[in-house]
Order: sequence, then C-alpha cells, then structure tokens
Amino acid sequence: MNNTIAIIGIGRVGATTAYTLLLKNLVANLLLVDVNEERCEGEVRDLADALAFLPAAHIRQASYSEARTADIIIICAGFAQSNAKETRLNLAQKNRPIVEQIIKNLEPIPPHTIIILVTNPVDIMTTFAQRATQKAKNHIFGSGTWLDTQRLRRYTGEILAIAPESIDAFVIGEHGDAQCVAWSQTLVGGTPLSTNMLNTEQRNAIALKAKNEVYAIIEKKCATFFGVAACVADMCQAIIFDEKRVLPVSCYQPEYNLCLSMPAVLGKEGIERMLPITLSPNETKTLAQSAQSMHSFIEELSSTTASSHTKNRDS
Repeated sequence: MNNTIAIIGIGRVGATTAYTLLLKNLVANLLLVDVNEERCEGEVRDLADALAFLPAAHIRQASYSEARTADIIIICAGFAQSNAKETRLNLAQKNRPIVEQIIKNLEPIPPHTIIILVTNPVDIMTTFAQRATQKAKNHIFGSGTWLDTQRLRRYTGEILAIAPESIDAFVIGEHGDAQCVAWSQTLVGGTPLSTNMLNTEQRNAIALKAKNEVYAIIEKKCATFFGVAACVADMCQAIIFDEKRVLPVSCYQPEYNLCLSMPAVLGKEGIERMLPITLSPNETKTLAQSAQSMHSFIEELSSTTASSHTKNRDS
C-alpha cells in the first residue's frame, strides 16, 4: 500500500479521522491542511508521536497544491452544529462558502482523486461541492447516512439480541431530520424483517433514536467526532482495497438532481454504481418528501447567498 490521503480542516473531526486512519494502517502518506497553521502543526507533531507505536507511515503539514495530488481528499473544514436548536440553514450559510473556497483552492483536481465531504449539513455541502467543480460526480461524495445506518443496526440488534453485523438495514435520504429507514428491505441473518420480530412501534422508536443520537451526544459533550471519524476511515478502506462494499453514502441522485444517501457500491473508482433498492410506497413517498425539502432548502440558501452578494456589491 502506497496511498496518500489529505485531510482539510484539522479540528476535532479532522484530527480524529487522521488518528483513526493511522490506527487502522490505511495510509502511507498523510497530509494535513488547515487555515490555522499553528494548530495544524501541533496536530501533526502530536500525531507523529503516535507513529512510534504504529506501522510505518508519514505525516506532515501540507498546502492545497500538495493536497490536490492525494488519492483521497477528506474535507472536514467548517463550523460544527453548536447545539440541537441550530438550524440547517444557519449552519449551511456558514459552511457553504468554506467548502466552495476549498474546492476552488484545490483546482485543478486530478481525475483520479476522490473527494469525501464530511462538513455538515453533508448533503447540502456535497451538492454545492459538486456544482463548484467539473469533477466526475462519482469521485466526489459525502459520508451521508453510513453512521446513522450503523446506529440503526446497533439499536435493532440490541432489541433482537443479534449482532449488528447480521442485520442488513439502511438509513437513506438526508443525513438529518428528514432521513428515512428502508424497513421493507431489512434483512436479519438473510431473513426479511417481520412484524413478529419488530412491531411498528418498536421500529419507529429505533428510527427516532438513530436520528436523534447526534443531538443526545452534542447535548452531553458539545460535539461528535469518534463515530464519524471511524465512519470515514471505513469508507477509505473500501476505496483503498477496492472492496466494492455497499454503503449508504451521499451521492448524486439524477432523479432528484441533488445528493442524498442511497446504497452505493464503493471501490477504487469511488461510487462505482448505485444499487437499486425497492422501497415500499410509504418509504418512496418519505424519500421524495425528503428530496423536496432539500430542494427548497437549497433554493432558499442560494437565494439568500445571492442577495448577500448583491448587497455587498452595491455597498
């Protein structure tokens, strides 16, 4: 293995992702980029200390021109959700210009480079990042609902007394309040989930807990970073080793003309293909409503941004 991964934005999520990649021995050359160069240098030096106890790897602070040549670029830069009451619009208004500027700084991006968006709201940021570059859409995607899906499998497993690895279930749609669980396609040890296993009330409770877990964590410790770091490292593993695993990641959906999470085959070419999934009529309706909500949100954000630019220009 002789791959290079660049992480842009070395806050708690970025630094923890770097540490996780090193622990899992997934990277040969790790490049860290942050506008706060002093903080970035500190993280490099701290992580370098850990290398004495880990398999061989190289880590250093880097520029955008160096980062653009990486095999995988992970974008973690931006503001985190400050609390459960902060709206998506407010967070997106703060993070959209950051993500778009990063894409601009990375241009020209080599054709082989794969970009993973982690910055929230991730579906919105992935959509705007794709629109900011001519890069192939299968090479730029977001962490999506992979972490939500793992939470869902864990909570389902706890009730059924079955290992999460034996539960094949997906959270799809938005990584956020409008997410949807594809219960109709859930398998437990290869057997379709039935109402004898979980009734409607139990399913709703599990889905709500998976959706709200992030808020519970933020309320207790003000941020989440361990879970998402492990999630992103897992995605990198699927790419590096060409595992062709099916993961629900935020990628372009032509039907809706934006990025939402659906099961996708992840390998060395990034999103290699979408895996068709047959939803129930109610799930299809919920997914469409999620997409429509996202469309309205993107239009509002674009309109707000345009008005701001006009106001600043006329000032």
